[in-house]
Formats: sequence, structure tokens, C-alpha cells
Amino acid sequence: MSKVFIVTGAAQGIGAAAVKKLIEKQHFVIGIDLNSEPQAWEVFQKLSPSEQQNFHPISHDIQQTESLIHKIQLNPWPQLPLAGLVNAAGILEMGSLLDTTEAQWLHNLAINFIGPALLSQWAAKQMMPHKSGVIVSISSNAALIPRINMGLYATTKAAVSHYFKNLALELAPHGIRCNLVLPGSTLTQMQKQLWTDDKPPAGIVEGNLEQFRSGIPLGKIAEPEDIANAIMFLLSDQASQITMHELVVDGGATLGV
Repeated sequence: MSKVFIVTGAAQGIGAAAVKKLIEKQHFVIGIDLNSEPQAWEVFQKLSPSEQQNFHPISHDIQQTESLIHKIQLNPWPQLPLAGLVNAAGILEMGSLLDTTEAQWLHNLAINFIGPALLSQWAAKQMMPHKSGVIVSISSNAALIPRINMGLYATTKAAVSHYFKNLALELAPHGIRCNLVLPGSTLTQMQKQLWTDDKPPAGIVEGNLEQFRSGIPLGKIAEPEDIANAIMFLLSDQASQITMHELVVDGGATLGV
């Protein structure tokens, strides 16, 4: 049976991979991204012309939640209940916490935490009358352990993790599940912005003692599809007894902590 899902950060990377997998299962997807040219989104290259009919793109800033919700409500499938929300939008800003400004904190918190939290609050209220629904949010394995020059990102993602576990507790009596996927290094534009050339630094996979980084035991960086597979599992009925869970998908980089 076809259902309606919302995916933020849908243009590329993990969000695009999740959109593709949902549409392959004959679902309808409302995709949200800041990129102002939907036809240029990476996800459109992944979808066939017939699959594109099941995809409704919205160019919007996740920080502007009220107007975003208004646009979502104008989707082509208003007769179908909202079955799930995937919060995949986010930013990574590197730098020392000693130099981080108030403006940076507010900007990163707004995109990585507050926007997804407010959108999820609205989505949950749409699901509650139906006594069903699933919210999956992308946190990070950086929320579990300190990282050099990633304190801003790691802190906002730790807030995401704790918020959604608390939200899951409140929504459990309504039959709604909330879970988190915590990726490690994944082959996305966010990851590539950390590279100095077209290849990942050796320290990402092999580890770097100077940065107190253990490396990736499985010896490879994840593909967006690896993370999307975890998202799909948590959205599915196979995970019907799972809520408040953090599913780490990092090739063992955080050593199971």
C-alpha cells in the first residue's frame, strides 16, 4: 500500500538515496531542500520519469518552519495520511570551539536541531489521530565521541539524538516511533568538503593519532545507500518494536560505544 513520506535534505546524498528507495517501494515522497532548482537536484537523476510522478519537491529553508509546513500541506496527496518523516538535512561547519561565535551556534542549531525538531513536532501531530507513524532523524557518530574541530557539529547532533529519544517517549502511547541513524564518514558532499583533493584523506579510514581518531575497522567509507538502508529498516514494519534507538552505521569507527 502506497504511503506518504517527507524527506528533508532530499536533493543529494543520504536524503536522495532515501527518496529513491521509498519511491522504489511505490510510496509518495515530499522532498525538501534548500537548493532552489529542483530539476537540478541529484535525486532527479536517480529517478525515472515515471518515478518522478511520485516525488513532490519543495525548495525551502528548514529554518523557516511555519512557511515550510504551509507548502507541505499543498502537496498532491492530501487525502493520504503522513506515514513517516526522515530528517536528513544538516550542515557541517568545521573549526575550533575556542573560536566559535554566537552567530555560528545559532545558525548551526537552527538547521541541525531546531528546524528538524519543529517540523517533527508538526509531523507527529498529523500522525497522532492515526495512531501510527515513524520519524527517523540523521544524527552522527560524532554525537558519541569528541572530534577535533568538529565540536560545533557534534554538539548539535548530540542535541538531535537526545531530543528525538525524548520525543519518542512522549509519542510511544500514540503508536508513533522515533529513531536515529548515526552515520560515520559517508561519501557525500558534506564529507567531500573536508578533502583537499578528489580522494578521502588516508586518516579517515586508517585513523589519525594526532586527531585521536581510530579509523574505520571495515576499511571503507560508507555510501549514501548504506545509510538509506538503515533508514528504510527503521521506517519499516520490521522495526515495529524499535523506538528511542540510535543505529550506528560507521563501519566500526566508534568501536561500538
